[in-house]
Amino acid sequence: MKTFKSFWIVLAVLPFFALNGNAQTAKLSLKERSIIVKGTSSLHDWRCKTEQISGDISYAANALTLKDITVANLEMVVKSMRSIKENGNYYESGMDKNMYKALNADKNPKITFVLTDISSLKASAGKADFIVKGNLTIAGSQKPISFPVNATLTANGITFKGSTTFKMTTFGVTPPKALLGTIKTGDEITIVFNTSFKND
Repeated sequence: MKTFKSFWIVLAVLPFFALNGNAQTAKLSLKERSIIVKGTSSLHDWRCKTEQISGDISYAANALTLKDITVANLEMVVKSMRSIKENGNYYESGMDKNMYKALNADKNPKITFVLTDISSLKASAGKADFIVKGNLTIAGSQKPISFPVNATLTANGITFKGSTTFKMTTFGVTPPKALLGTIKTGDEITIVFNTSFKND
């Protein structure tokens, strides 16, 4: 697990970390999350949500400054993904099954993201915008990825918001088809996330 000394510059202004003045290490766990995957098809746009997600942030602190931060793997269970309508209601199981098949969920049950670097764009009291780089693994294929993230201080942790767009075929995933191939899914998908990490 890699440390990111550049990131403490962004977050050192956040008063939350001053509460941990005597701590050698501390951890924030993923407590609240919303991860939505959006895509297109020859019939209509589609979306799904991921219900089983785990992850945490570990950092070392002393006095009033955050020295470094490490991020554990963020894991999403493929078969916890559910197709949903635009209003958030459940769509249908047929789409779910096609999605699991395309992602080879039986052989590769999880999607993971591992942070490798963070670059600061701008920061102010309680907020920071930066670029995240890491390794995303989908269907057993690992690829580097980067995307912008907004971080906001909360009462007892940090909330991260952002989105990233990429092609399924980049990860060796064939876009799903339905009804004997008459309905085709577009290659490009967008992941929109809103995750909150808090004290245990």
